[in-house]
Amino acid sequence: MFQTNSNPINGFFRQRRLKKIAKQVRAGIVPKDISREEVFEALRKTRPKGALEMFGLLSAKHYDREGQLIKDLGLVGVRKVTLEFAELLADAMCSSGAAALLDDFTAHAQGQGSTAEASGDQALVDQEDGRNIGSQTHGASSNIFKSIATITATSAYTVIEHGVFNQTSVTADYLLDRTKLGTEFTVATDDEVEWTYELTINTET
Repeated sequence: MFQTNSNPINGFFRQRRLKKIAKQVRAGIVPKDISREEVFEALRKTRPKGALEMFGLLSAKHYDREGQLIKDLGLVGVRKVTLEFAELLADAMCSSGAAALLDDFTAHAQGQGSTAEASGDQALVDQEDGRNIGSQTHGASSNIFKSIATITATSAYTVIEHGVFNQTSVTADYLLDRTKLGTEFTVATDDEVEWTYELTINTET
């Protein structure tokens, strides 16, 4: 009996799926119902030959004041690493002072500014509450920087944007990434939002 091998067909459609996901992320569009792990795979496997790419992936979980999970929002933002951070990275290769700042990017903030993301962003448009220091570790692989922080709302508002900074003070601070969320949501007083930010740096493997 003649048999066909479906593996090449499955592989073809898998590649098409990954290319579609990567195209969306590179355009700043959050893929719907796609895990962070699959996004990482898509970006890694479709990276232009010889190029180095940096992407910030942001996920969120919304809890009420009692600590009960209201909603796991999943992936809510992709991309916008700032020019300010890129310039600091270049400065760090020339100056020990600038290099000393690179291990401080664990301050998370949230706000309700609806202005679109731009590489020239240096702050949130309309920050609410204070900045909270998060954890600092690797993600699923050694080329991923991961930080997790929880912010407690002091009033009710719609969360539209998020940022990762190198300090809680707004004086002489640097913004690593500003995200205008793909999924906006409303918090009540004392609600908590757990943010997970992962900066992935893809190069030749």
